[in-house]
Amino acid sequence: MLKQFFSYYRPHLGLFWLDFGCAVVSGLLELAFPLAVTAFIDHLLPQGDWTLTLAAAGGLLALYAVNAGLLTVVIYWGHKLGINIETAMRARAFDHLTRLSWRWYDRARTGKLVARVTRDLEEIGEVAHHGPEDAFIALMTFVGAFLLMFWINPQLAVIVALVVPAMLALVIVYGGRMTATWRAIYSRVGDFNVRLEETLGGVRVVQAF
Repeated sequence: MLKQFFSYYRPHLGLFWLDFGCAVVSGLLELAFPLAVTAFIDHLLPQGDWTLTLAAAGGLLALYAVNAGLLTVVIYWGHKLGINIETAMRARAFDHLTRLSWRWYDRARTGKLVARVTRDLEEIGEVAHHGPEDAFIALMTFVGAFLLMFWINPQLAVIVALVVPAMLALVIVYGGRMTATWRAIYSRVGDFNVRLEETLGGVRVVQAF
C-alpha cells in the first residue's frame, strides 16, 4: 500500500523536493535562531559596540525574513503538491467506481462512497503534503535540540531525556484514541451523506407527483 501511495509523488518530484528542502532548511534555522539571539544578548549588548550590535540585529532580521520566505514556499507550494496528489487519487477512485458492476452498487451506500471520494481523500492529501516533512523535521528538531541542550547543560539534557519515554507513551495512547475518534467521525459523516441523499431523493420523488 505504501508503494502505491509513494507512486503518486513521481510526477511531482521537483515540487516535493522544493517543499521538503525548504522545510528542512527552515527547521535548521529555527534551531539556530535561539542560539543567535542568546549570543546577541549575552555578548554583543554588554560590549556597547552599537555598530556591531546594529549589524547583528540586521543579520537576525534577515535570517527571520529568509525563514519566513521558506515557510511561504512550504505552505503554498506544499499545499499545491498535496492538492495535485489528492486530485490524482480522486480521479483514479472515480475511474474505478465507474467500472464496478450494478450488483456491487446494489450493496453499496452512495453516501459512504461520496465521503470516501471527498473527505477521506482530502485528509490523505494533507498527509501527502505534511507527512514526510513533518516526520523528518520532528526527528531532526528533537535530535538537534537535544544535542544543543547537552552541549549547553548536560544535566538538564539528561533530565529531559528521562521525560521523553513518558511523553512518547502519552502520545501513543492518546494518539490512538484520537485516530479512533476520527474514524468514528468519518463513519458518521458517511451515514449523514446516506441520509441526506435519501432525503433529497425522496423530496424530488414527492415533487414529481
